[in-house]
Amino acid sequence: MTTDVVNNQPGTGALGRLPGRMLARQGSGTRLVMGGGLLAAALWALNGGPFLSLVGQSCAVYAIAAIGQSVLIGSAGQIALSGAAFMAIGAFVTGGLAGTPLDAFPVPLLICAAVGWMVGLLSGLPGLRFRGLYLLLSSLALQFMVTAVTKNYQAAYHPAGLEVPPLRIGPLDVSTGRSFYIVLITLLAVVYLVVALAERTGVGLAWKAIRESEEAAAVGGVDVVRWKLYAFAMSGAITAAAGCLMAYLVGRADYETYNLNLSIALITMIYIGGIRSRLGALAGAVIITALPYILQLQLPGWLSGLGLSADWYTENQSMANAGLFSLLFLLVVLFEPEGVQGLLGKAERLLRRVLGGRRAGRSTESPA
Repeated sequence: MTTDVVNNQPGTGALGRLPGRMLARQGSGTRLVMGGGLLAAALWALNGGPFLSLVGQSCAVYAIAAIGQSVLIGSAGQIALSGAAFMAIGAFVTGGLAGTPLDAFPVPLLICAAVGWMVGLLSGLPGLRFRGLYLLLSSLALQFMVTAVTKNYQAAYHPAGLEVPPLRIGPLDVSTGRSFYIVLITLLAVVYLVVALAERTGVGLAWKAIRESEEAAAVGGVDVVRWKLYAFAMSGAITAAAGCLMAYLVGRADYETYNLNLSIALITMIYIGGIRSRLGALAGAVIITALPYILQLQLPGWLSGLGLSADWYTENQSMANAGLFSLLFLLVVLFEPEGVQGLLGKAERLLRRVLGGRRAGRSTESPA
């Protein structure tokens, strides 16, 4: 028994050394910086005004959708371009349940997740035979199919979109402001923890093996068909749940919201943040969601300071933002495939080398 344990001095025993050991691991500093930054941003939005709260609500919804896509693309290594289709499914199911005995929250959320799970299983069937570009094209077909169905249904029965009632939990109205933001952050935390726990079990190990090599995974005894379908199903359930929350956020379900540009934006989120990281998915969702708001507020002032006009950007914000996201995606793929987390990881490794070199220098200078 060591002296520090006998004396029961806090911070000097095994428990005191535990944080140091955790921080000594490569990548721990990166995760700490990203997690701390995301937590600070969440608290800032929680204590901010109505506009900042709205930005935070949008970030939370898209962060849930990004985690759903990260399960499929990052964890299981299956490419898909149908994230917006699953969000549309969640939004239209929520709108369809309005005014029925099943519209009491969280029943619509659970139903949307169940429907997303089933559609995810069906959409995963092509993934059993196709890979790469062919799987991408099959997911694109699902996106067009859902868009066509929702467009025709909306034109026939709800030309202005399906209205979604304000979110209520029992007698409490939590449809706006800080209360709605707290609900979204809570659900985001639940989804994050569920995915984290799943990836720490045999499910996550199977997905990782499939991502690295399906042939090697099959030889190693992994049921590739089963776990690939589970990845599609879980991704569909989470993304459809995000669509349900989006419907509550905007107050209606409109097919024009869930177009191909949104699917591309969801993929851009996880690539920019870090394709194989849940924290990266959260960071990418915050960056891509908040960036248009920042540009909308700040860009006219920046351009006017340079003597330039911001009229073109003001009149073509959607097209300009889509072009910006595409450029960011291209830059990440070409120069930093691991995204923001990869950049922070490189900075952490450099810092560790510098600090390690200084310690080595001091040890050689000190007398024996």
